[in-house]
Amino acid sequence: MIRSAPVSDRKHAAMPLGRLIGRLTAELETTMVAAGVRALDGDLDRAIIFMVVARASEMLSPHGAGHAGGEGRAAKAISINALAASLGRPFETMRRHIHALCGAGLCERGPAGVTVPEAVHGRPEVAALFRGNHDALVRMVEDMRSFGVGLPETRAHIAYDWHTGLAAAHDVLLTGIEFHAHRYQSWTDMVLANAILCANARPLTQNRELALAYAEFGSAPPDGLLQPVSTGSIARVLGLPPSTAHRRVAAMIQSGILVRRARGVVLAEKGLSDPERIEESRTSMLHVRQILVRLAAGGFRFDDPAASYCDRRPKPLQIA
Repeated sequence: MIRSAPVSDRKHAAMPLGRLIGRLTAELETTMVAAGVRALDGDLDRAIIFMVVARASEMLSPHGAGHAGGEGRAAKAISINALAASLGRPFETMRRHIHALCGAGLCERGPAGVTVPEAVHGRPEVAALFRGNHDALVRMVEDMRSFGVGLPETRAHIAYDWHTGLAAAHDVLLTGIEFHAHRYQSWTDMVLANAILCANARPLTQNRELALAYAEFGSAPPDGLLQPVSTGSIARVLGLPPSTAHRRVAAMIQSGILVRRARGVVLAEKGLSDPERIEESRTSMLHVRQILVRLAAGGFRFDDPAASYCDRRPKPLQIA
């Protein structure tokens, strides 16, 4: 199975600013999934699977254990069984998606398993996707620093390779899936809920005072501060068929995950403040912390995150 590094730093279990960190990681994950869906012709499941296989192939970064090998090294294969187990999907479903990705030339399947070949990284749509994913990760770290989230120390003597940050971005996405997907009927529901969380929280994340006032798990923002969002807007941003989005949003309203408001939908507070969900969020954030520690070992500029952009700071997704 694909797993992020084991969490050993239990003294941080209290997770200061945990709710704020959750909003920032949701923004990263939503940005990555939306870009992946568009790069892979509108198929959400295959976009996620492709990004996970690319990470597992260890072609993303030349830095250190747990990252990818150096130039000239062949991609590492991962079995469909391991993919299915890590992503919580049936083997046959995974086999079908891998078959389609191989048919599109995005993956290769051999005796040892599946890889994303090095040549695929040079395709314009894949190169743009990966550079965007990296810069979305840098944006998340930049925002964490601006809000006072504790970050690892920079190791200035190590030269930073942006592929190391790309691997970290994919690790954060996988962590979110591993810890939260089981709460939803499908990845589509999970991605919709994440995007709705991002939209609801915009009045908080765009206002430092409000962001910090409601940054902890125990401090729920009043309903009037949340920005409802229409299902059509969410479908458009994610590149999903409107009919699919409307059907799944209706089901999540019925199940109590979402609440309908006059101008759209919001995530139900009872779900966000559920003790079991909070504990899962804390554990997933400890894994994110370990991902950032590994990123520091790769020379990422935590003292000046903006110096690590490949292109530029990505604009927030236009969810209205």
